[in-house]
Amino acid sequence: MKRLTDIMATVTDLRCDRHFLTSLRRAGMDSVRINSAHVDGEGLRRIIRAVREHVPGTAILMDTKGPEIRTTQLSGTMESVTLAVGDVVRLAECTATDSSVIGIAVEGVCSALRKGHRVVLDDGAMELTVRHADGAVAEAVVTLGGELGSRKTVNLPDTDLPPIPAVSERDRCAIEVAVEERIDMIAHSFVRCAADVEAVRALTAGSDIRIFAKIECREAIRNFNGILEAADGILVARGDLGTQIDVATIPAVQHKACAMARAAGKPVIVSTQILTSMIDHPYPTRAEMTDVAFAVRDGVETLLLTGETAQGSFPAECVDAMRRCIEASQTYFTSL
Repeated sequence: MKRLTDIMATVTDLRCDRHFLTSLRRAGMDSVRINSAHVDGEGLRRIIRAVREHVPGTAILMDTKGPEIRTTQLSGTMESVTLAVGDVVRLAECTATDSSVIGIAVEGVCSALRKGHRVVLDDGAMELTVRHADGAVAEAVVTLGGELGSRKTVNLPDTDLPPIPAVSERDRCAIEVAVEERIDMIAHSFVRCAADVEAVRALTAGSDIRIFAKIECREAIRNFNGILEAADGILVARGDLGTQIDVATIPAVQHKACAMARAAGKPVIVSTQILTSMIDHPYPTRAEMTDVAFAVRDGVETLLLTGETAQGSFPAECVDAMRRCIEASQTYFTSL
């Protein structure tokens, strides 16, 4: 029986040699994803060409950075900053991060904050609550502590993103490489409305690249109908989305988005923490297998492995486990 749900694996410039790629292909990988936020143009070309050399015929998707917000580079030789619960920290725009201040790499963020707003760092690993905001500087108390490294994600669950161009200069360079190298798909990050999709499409004019809109912020949910119409497909990115809305609603949002895309005849990719336990362990949890099975039942075209293959200890085992679960689920659901 032909597998109806594909497996996409994230590859990096540190993991794109022949052995790695062929081991994923043998295990069941159908396509690869490259995150352009972590590699320059030449690095992007090297990964694309390695994929085509070692696993020819494998479809390639590139993520853009999009209008996301991150912390700034840590000052000097610092490797991390410890944020302990109860600490009071300053948030300041466009300044280096150190032990006294968390730098925000985008202008306008602090001016969008109000007393009581939450600031979520590093995909939910740390959380702050604003107690005072004044222009480009804010003061907040740490409510969930941790170790903060350089250039970690910043999410603002209590306010919309400040006005940020849909396509950054870094994105433009990455998209130019993607067009020149004739990759198959671009997934644009933090899409807020149909115009964000069109901004990417304008840069790919004349190519056959399909544009996927990543659904990972509140604005995307509010504007989903227009986004779905403008895009060639959607990518439900549950990581950042889970820092923007109540995590308890993520399954319902995913199910509804899949149903609407399916009704429109457009493909869906689902990502984030599908087999996250396998980053450190060779076997998946039962809950993870259930997640895969329900995605198959919902007609998801592609399941995307991120950290599991980008830096995990058992990348081929992840792909194999996902393949076996997809095949078993498909056999069962089609027999009903």
